[in-house]
Amino acid sequence: MAIQYKRLTADELDTFIQMRIRQLREEGAKEDIDLGPVLKDYYNRHMADGTFVSWLALDGNEVIATSGMSFVEKPPYFG
Repeated sequence: MAIQYKRLTADELDTFIQMRIRQLREEGAKEDIDLGPVLKDYYNRHMADGTFVSWLALDGNEVIATSGMSFVEKPPYFG
């Protein structure tokens, strides 16, 4: 089956969060809080205002890869 690409929506957010937590664990992050609820809040807020976008790669119904980009506006500075 051909790989399909689609923009992340609230429907896939739980899977996306599970993948993010798995990634952090693999990178050796210390689990001192339940990150799920705060990630869900973060992604919901920033997807709604357009400051976070993500694309999913799907093989059938299985998410096999993700991307993500956060947009941050920096204040003016000298330089």
